[in-house]
Parts: sequence; C-alpha cells; structure tokens
Amino acid sequence: MSNAADPACLCGKCTSCVIFNRSVCHVASPEAMAQLNRISHIRKFARGTVIQGQGEASDIVGNIIEGVVKLSSASANGDDHIVGLLFPSDFFGRLFAEESRFAYEAVTDVTLCAMNKSGFERFLIDHPEVEHEMLKAKLDELDAVREWAAITNGHTTMQRVATLLFVFSLRSRNQRREPGDQSSNPVVHVPLSRRDIADYLGTTPETLSRNIQTLARAKVIRIINAKHFELLNASELVRHSGESREDLERIAAR
Repeated sequence: MSNAADPACLCGKCTSCVIFNRSVCHVASPEAMAQLNRISHIRKFARGTVIQGQGEASDIVGNIIEGVVKLSSASANGDDHIVGLLFPSDFFGRLFAEESRFAYEAVTDVTLCAMNKSGFERFLIDHPEVEHEMLKAKLDELDAVREWAAITNGHTTMQRVATLLFVFSLRSRNQRREPGDQSSNPVVHVPLSRRDIADYLGTTPETLSRNIQTLARAKVIRIINAKHFELLNASELVRHSGESREDLERIAAR
C-alpha cells in the first residue's frame, strides 16, 4: 500500500489495521502480508459514487475499511433493486469473473483497501491459507443471504423492520452519535434512504414509516431523524423481529 503511516490500512504493521482481525487477511503469513503490501492501495469514494457499475469490467477487489456499500441489480424494465449491503471488513468485488454482475455504490463515504483483481487472484494461488479463509467467508456470506431471504419471504413487514434495526445496532462501525445527543443508549445508524430501505425489505416507504412509528410509540426506539434511531429496548426489538437473539447475532456477524 501507498501509505504505511495510515493505521487504518492493510500496510506496514497490519495489526494496527482497524479491520485486520475481522478480514481474511488475518490468516496471512508475514510473507503473504508483504505481498499484499505491494499489490494493495487505499482508495476513497464519496457518498453516492458508483464504484463499479453493473456489467462493467470487474477489475478491482478488496476489503472495505470504512463505510457502507450497496449492491444493486437493474431489472429488465430498468428498475434498480438492492440485493445486498457491504460493511467494514467485508470483501468487495467479484473474483474470477470478467464483469460485475451488480452495481456497487457508496452509501456513505467509503474507504477501500483495493487490489487489482488479477493480481489478487494470483496472490490466492500462492497463499492457499488466505484462499481457504476467503472461501469460508464467502460461504458464511451465502448462509447469511439465505437466512435473510427466509426472513424477508416469510415474515411480516414489522418483523423485517425490527430485524434490520437490530442487525444494524450490532454493527459497531455503524453506530453514531448525533451532535448534542446525550443518551447512553445505542444509536442505530441506517445510512440508506427510506426508499432504499423499503426496497431492501420488500415493502413500500409508507408501510416502512408506519412500522417505524409503531416501534417508536411502543418505546422500543426513539426516532432521532430519518437515519438515526435510539435503541430503547433491545429485548422488545428482538421480540418484534420474530427471531431469536442468537440468530440475529449470527446474521449480524457475517
């Protein structure tokens, strides 16, 4: 990487990296880390930037250091649908493919530890321990996608909304304090717009808003603004989700 003084990047002393222990890189040997050092660099993208478009050449991959990226897919009639979200330590991009099947857009300002795709593919051949960890991470991700599909297909809108808020509350990198907010309770930051959240949950913005208001009236959450919610009663939020806390924690950890 280009800036060995930056503690948030996978370079130099990688143990100081803010995502090192959660990324696939943590299993790399010193030799492998030195090679990653040479092929990776930090890239920053402003909120709203399309990092990689659907159907474009898939030429970069890497780990998200900070921020949230949404994956979307355009339907035949041109409508975009969100198919996934990537958080810090998640792997960005598609290996062993010529073009991207999805569009990757920065929902917030994003910092990415980026690598040339073909260079990283060669790296994995040289370092099977990292390749094995990458496979395990992708299988965990696939399990989480399947669990999320079961939730969105078989649950009420309220259960989906509660699940999303609880999962976001466990993503420590997504918890923010608004200026002047003195509450000691967790503040859940959901960086998506109401329309994007509704699309992700398979509902309408109006139905989404009604369910959020219901949770607020029940004193489960307090609405700070459109994207920030104070979590007043985590146990009640879990109950509204229709899932066990253990299942929600497992989804959030992936």
